[in-house]
Amino acid sequence: MSAATTETNQASVAPGARRLRELFARPGAVRIAGAHNPLGARLAERAGFDGVWSSGLEVSASQGVPDTDILSMSELLAVASSLAGAVRVPVVADCDAGYGNAHNVMNMIRRYEAAGIAAVSIEDKRFPKVNSFIPGRQELAPVGEFCGKIAAAKAAQRTPDLMVIARIEALIAGWGMDEALRRGEAYAQAGADAVLIHAKGSSPDPILQFLAEWRLPTPVVVVPTTYHTITATELAEAGAKLVIYANHGLRAGITAVTDTFASILRDDRTTGVESSIAPLATVFDLQGMAAQKRHEAEFITPFESRARSVVVPGAADAPVEDAAALLDHQTSALRRSGIESVSLATSADAPARLPQDVAVLAEHTDAAGALLELPGGHLGGTVVVSGDAFVESELLSRLTAAGAAGSDIAVLVDVSAGAAPRADAVPVSLNSAAHGGRRIAGSDGSEVVAVGREGADGEFAGAAAFSPQGFAALRAAAEKRRANSRPAGLADLIADLIEAGHRVRAVEIASGWLELRTADDARRATALLAGEEAQR
Repeated sequence: MSAATTETNQASVAPGARRLRELFARPGAVRIAGAHNPLGARLAERAGFDGVWSSGLEVSASQGVPDTDILSMSELLAVASSLAGAVRVPVVADCDAGYGNAHNVMNMIRRYEAAGIAAVSIEDKRFPKVNSFIPGRQELAPVGEFCGKIAAAKAAQRTPDLMVIARIEALIAGWGMDEALRRGEAYAQAGADAVLIHAKGSSPDPILQFLAEWRLPTPVVVVPTTYHTITATELAEAGAKLVIYANHGLRAGITAVTDTFASILRDDRTTGVESSIAPLATVFDLQGMAAQKRHEAEFITPFESRARSVVVPGAADAPVEDAAALLDHQTSALRRSGIESVSLATSADAPARLPQDVAVLAEHTDAAGALLELPGGHLGGTVVVSGDAFVESELLSRLTAAGAAGSDIAVLVDVSAGAAPRADAVPVSLNSAAHGGRRIAGSDGSEVVAVGREGADGEFAGAAAFSPQGFAALRAAAEKRRANSRPAGLADLIADLIEAGHRVRAVEIASGWLELRTADDARRATALLAGEEAQR
């Protein structure tokens, strides 16, 4: 069985109860194996069994308690439900004596049916029952009382597919064949979909006798735990329909684990057992890791590949009293542009009040150190905003669009004509043609050819976007600066990238950003942004 078959697919597989009825309608024996957890259920399915038996003995043993009705219905239902959710084959649940009277049985039926269980088996013992193979007390319920439970179970089910199996314990309790047949006939007339005849001797003869004397069309279920020399084919030829190998997985596991642990302690290492135990690849397969990888690629990676952003220290950070409000505005602008992941690094203490879901990086005095705090290997783009600028959402959207169009590195460049640039502006030279205050970038778009050169075409507007490859190059430039003890702002790092031969796309703008390099800048920006909010 391939990894894909460890997945459940309700769209392509009939519900368990309907599937079990289909199996009952075909020729030959239906064979199911016991399990007490989803891993065991998948092993049974992988081996080729037609279904899984949610074994009361196995579940009790796995919890370290006797199989004597100690576990509650809810505990056993939780296990049965987990089995049904882990496999495509039908799950038949061992429901002991029904957990009480007819009222309890009706509640049980509704809950097991809702959990996707294909069939339930109820035995005709008094509550609390004792496992059939334990010597001593094996008290049977009155026939009329148990028929009431069967009739109640059939009345409680909401769909016709769920099967109710009446388990006959007369041979276990020593009441003889006549009593077993009498009880089976009464249970079938009460509405049971099948009867289970149970025995604990080493010979299959009592079971074969029951099958030979059974005259009703109601199918018969057998459990050859102790009379194991007879085959399922032989049992089917004698008249049995469902054969349950009820606890062999548990018992095999006990032996294998005991031997393995003893070998490890004896040899003082695991080498001697490695060839006889499952490799981790098999464990991952049974866990459904192949499906999880596909789901990750379909549902998680697309989200993780969305752009992230970081605000890094600029040439001069805004005064602390204005920082929180300005950061609020910048964070809002980033999120309006579709960037949800925002990190902050400042050269001073972070504002006492931070916008929701902003990650604070370790304190650094320059952009290079801050960028190295961001984890590498991010699957999406990274937008970097210098802390000495405010950039509106529309421009940030244009930056991320430039990255989506295939640019590994893109920066905002203000090419507006008019007043001479400020003395603290970062000049940028472009390869686009200009004439009369107009610029033409050409079919390939505009590129930055130099940062800091005299006679520039515009100024750096405080933000840049990087593809995963572009960010790797940016990190390399930052690492080089840190190794040489040379502090660097975002503009310095972009200049380093150009010098190293990287192509840097220019997103030309004429407005939509503000400098935050002085206290006056911060006050002006705060007033402008407050006025913008008021207009909204």
